[in-house]
Amino acid sequence: MLDPRILAILKQKVFYLGTTYDNIPKVRPMRPFVDSMENIWLISHKNTEKSREIELNNQVELCTLSDNNDVLRVQGRLMSEKDLDLDETVKVRRDIVACLPGISDFFNDGTDPNMVIYKLIVDNIIFRSPDTADKSELNFKP
Repeated sequence: MLDPRILAILKQKVFYLGTTYDNIPKVRPMRPFVDSMENIWLISHKNTEKSREIELNNQVELCTLSDNNDVLRVQGRLMSEKDLDLDETVKVRRDIVACLPGISDFFNDGTDPNMVIYKLIVDNIIFRSPDTADKSELNFKP
């Protein structure tokens, strides 16, 4: 189970996805989707530079700053839907379209062939809040 503060931030904020390709870091805004089992999902258009980079190196970091200046960094690897259970991906695609604000601006529905989803397998979570600023980062193992 995720800490309630972390879960709230994941569900409310835009994050910045850090990837690396050819030893060059790239950062892009992303809105994650958190399902009922607290799995973190990312959505992208199939034919983007980002999707090609993830296929070559799926190690990523998500980072954001909450309204209270809490820093949340989530590190892990992205599993593409071709490596996941078909029933799970069908359900998640349906839930993403129903629940994620603004997704219909990019995709027709959960069956849109241009949509690709990734499940974040979390390796490490780093959380810093103003009340812990003078202390070490808080690391949470999933």
